[in-house]
Amino acid sequence: MKKHLIISSLALAAATGAASAQEACSTYEIQAGDSLRELTIEVYSTEDFRIIFEANRDVIGSNPNIIRVGDVLTLPCLEDIGRAPTLADTEAERLAAEMAAQLVQAAEERAEKAIADAEARVAAAEAEAKKASEEAVISAKATAKEEIEAARAEGAALIRNADDGERPNIRDRQVLLITGGNYAPFTDEALPNRGLYTYLVETAMLRAAPEQSYKIQFVNDWSSHLDLLMPTLAFDGTFPWSRPNCEEAEALSEKDRTRCETYNFSNPFYEVVDTFFAREGSGYEETLTYVDFAGTTICRPEGWSVSHMDAVGLYEPAITMMRPVSPDDCFHAVMNGTADIVAIEAHLAVEAISRLGYEHRIVENPNLAAIKSLNVMTHKDNPDGEAILETLNQGLAIMQQSGEWRDIVSDALRHQMENG
Repeated sequence: MKKHLIISSLALAAATGAASAQEACSTYEIQAGDSLRELTIEVYSTEDFRIIFEANRDVIGSNPNIIRVGDVLTLPCLEDIGRAPTLADTEAERLAAEMAAQLVQAAEERAEKAIADAEARVAAAEAEAKKASEEAVISAKATAKEEIEAARAEGAALIRNADDGERPNIRDRQVLLITGGNYAPFTDEALPNRGLYTYLVETAMLRAAPEQSYKIQFVNDWSSHLDLLMPTLAFDGTFPWSRPNCEEAEALSEKDRTRCETYNFSNPFYEVVDTFFAREGSGYEETLTYVDFAGTTICRPEGWSVSHMDAVGLYEPAITMMRPVSPDDCFHAVMNGTADIVAIEAHLAVEAISRLGYEHRIVENPNLAAIKSLNVMTHKDNPDGEAILETLNQGLAIMQQSGEWRDIVSDALRHQMENG
């Protein structure tokens, strides 16, 4: 029986350059990359390189860290270094050795099983964590959906009881108006006076009918204003919305025609510049003609009128329309390449671009702007709708004649410039 030891696969993997399965009681020629330590591990299953070093001082010299390619080293026998296996002298010793070997094997098997069980538990824990994470995402989405539905329903909860008998005179009840946020500088609960447009509407109501009770409520899901809350008469009026060119209904989109057919409009409280924004360097930010937009994807938030786009031929299939709920989504779409152009009001765009960190990356096309008015709308099914608009129009006229309208607008725009 050959007297040699083979190191484990783990040690073999760690060895670099040494030839595999070297034997004691033999010689070995140094190869590039060898070291005494690795060779000792290979042959004797120990890191004690002195076994080979002491037997080859005349070849290696005094420094065990320096061995030369091509030198032939003597690998001492196991007996010479006191590592030869001891054979059992008696039957009892032989049986004891066999039992010890069996115990070692059993221990190794238990260790392997323990490792396998631990790995299985880790895998199960990871699967459970992944499942819990997915369930958390599903739960969060469900919660968000519930919150949106609650927002849409909060106005409907205020619908007046139709069975109360004769409808009270408008002066004897509270007028309910609805607007939404994230539309600086015009409407947002975080702005001074809850926004420029909100302040104009409140002041108009105060100037024309100081005795009239009213309430302005914010529901930030803008699409719910026209889809749910106004049609159910949960609110008397909503603002600010642009009035399509209802006099040329045949040129309008279906949604704009529906707006003209379904709602009455106040006089304009404010005019805005509705224009186009594109990524710097795209070419769309400097074109002089709408024809150059053919084939592009234009993003405009849901609920915003597209009458000015229809009037110049920017409707499908000439272009592709993208209608997300949030204006922010339009700017993100331009940056990630899913949209080419944002069609939006200039004030809101400047605020959003700054807030989102897209300054000097998304820029305005100054050549293709359109001026649009912002109005208060009442549903035509609301019997008090026209009276409410008349009151607001009277208040607006008083403000414009006194100069109060100009003062309110100047203060709001100055605040926006100073505070971003």
